Amino acid sequence: MSIPLEQLAAWSQIIAALGVIASLVFVGRQIRESSKAVRSATTQAVHQNFGTLYAELAQNPEGLDTFLRGCVDVRALAVQEKEQFTCFAMAVMSFYQNAFDQWRMGHLRDDLWTGWETLLVNFLHTPGGTSFWSDRAYVFGTDFQAHMAEVMARPANPRATTFGIKIVDEAEPE
Repeated sequence: MSIPLEQLAAWSQIIAALGVIASLVFVGRQIRESSKAVRSATTQAVHQNFGTLYAELAQNPEGLDTFLRGCVDVRALAVQEKEQFTCFAMAVMSFYQNAFDQWRMGHLRDDLWTGWETLLVNFLHTPGGTSFWSDRAYVFGTDFQAHMAEVMARPANPRATTFGIKIVDEAEPE
């Protein structure tokens, strides 16, 4: 009893189709795993950038003092201190732009971006943060600039702090 050639051809096509389907399932899983790895690496990089920046500032009391005074009134800083404040703010905003871009591309989870964005609102609502952004916004991407306009239109949280330090108006009674 021999199997007709036509039936063998049909069965071979079915087997080949099943192989293609199995390959597509495998590729789909690989892509999903790769996407998870990209998101994980992106999250790690964003947190590491900010963590390193915070640690360096914490280890530099003079730099921290300059930054905090700049947040209150950048005009009160000496020329070199203003430049130091600007350099630090450029680094901070560059990290924020990177985090924003990663979030927009789907590489950073919404809840993680929301946390970083909250800190960004706190900084931009200080007099120094507002002054910095009005002077330097032009160097950042247009999508980021548009998003920052939305961010700056939001009210700051009344409990907001900048880098863990509450900015208090010196004229306020303690």
